[in-house]
Amino acid sequence: MKPFIKAILFLALLFVLDFLFRKGFIAFLLPFGLPGNLTALFLFTLFAISSWFITKWFCKTDKMSLSDLGISFDNKNRFEFLYGFLIGLGLWAIVSIVQSVVAGFSWVLRPDINLLNILYGLIFIFIADLGTELFTRGYPLTKFKESFGAISAMSIMVFFVGLKSISFDLPGELLFYSILIPVLHTVFFSIIYFKTKRLGGALGVHTGANLVTISIFDLRTEQPNQAIPAGLFQSDVELETLSMAALQLPYVLMAIAFSIVVYFWWIKK
Repeated sequence: MKPFIKAILFLALLFVLDFLFRKGFIAFLLPFGLPGNLTALFLFTLFAISSWFITKWFCKTDKMSLSDLGISFDNKNRFEFLYGFLIGLGLWAIVSIVQSVVAGFSWVLRPDINLLNILYGLIFIFIADLGTELFTRGYPLTKFKESFGAISAMSIMVFFVGLKSISFDLPGELLFYSILIPVLHTVFFSIIYFKTKRLGGALGVHTGANLVTISIFDLRTEQPNQAIPAGLFQSDVELETLSMAALQLPYVLMAIAFSIVVYFWWIKK
């Protein structure tokens, strides 16, 4: 079977599991309930574990190992994860500060914050991002590269992620950004993966960036029992009064700039 066909089968299988686990469909079928927001953590963990073993199974059919895809807990992966995590943490903290200046609000410390929630957020985000990296990097990206080359492989994954990000529940402008930003992220995460030939760096940047934008500088409207608890800082004004473009453009510009930087890093001999 050609590599790109296997990649398509892999994506189709994990797309179904993503719908069942991470989109919460299977939550209605669980014969038990978990306290608070633990059901979401449980389902995201199941997806990550399933992705790991499915990747391992596909590798076995190709007579290769997970380490051939750069998926391991070796020293290089751990170091690149930590290095990437610090980069993601720093760059997206800058974005969040710029965002407040451009949109015209201030970050204020949430009065009822529990620091344990930040730790819980980190664990949840790491598990969620591990599942995403296994889903959209690793096996499918490698197999598309084998069939069509690196640039075409990234283009295919960009198209897939964009298609997967469509949500008809979102209004037009927000829908546009909810597609554009993951698409741009796919570009630089894929380049990091190709450059390092390991998953650690991309996973580190992914985790650091999401930790900042969810559990530290948090623009979400707080909901009871939300999957990841409220972050450390919140806006001092109602989000409805702020410009959507002013809120989202700093993320877009950072993603474009970071993609350019890692591209030249990638092609550098």
